[in-house]
Amino acid sequence: MNMVETLVNQSRNVMDLVKQLRKVATKKGSKRTELIEKFTANQHSFNVYTYASEEARQSKEVDHLKVKLDEFSSQFDPARYEDDGEVNAEKINVLYREVLVAYNDMVVALGYDKHVIDVEKF
Repeated sequence: MNMVETLVNQSRNVMDLVKQLRKVATKKGSKRTELIEKFTANQHSFNVYTYASEEARQSKEVDHLKVKLDEFSSQFDPARYEDDGEVNAEKINVLYREVLVAYNDMVVALGYDKHVIDVEKF
């Protein structure tokens, strides 16, 4: 498996966690906290992989996805530090869609069209 494929697979793991986080965004407690921690760890791995590949480093679509993931992640900051921290569900829903579109743009740009997610059904 090459580094770009590893990056694409890791980004899919991140998308799965984005989906799970969206579902529990307004639920308070340890399940949400655990998902935030998993998401953060997987996002970190994704970021590391982006530096391991020249193709990924030069991809504006990879950069765009990283920005969108950071925006999505920052919405959970209140919940990172307090189990009952308030998260803006409306903002999460808007960013969720933007993250999925950015992910699709990235996988297409990297030549992994088969990894495209149906934004309406995911």
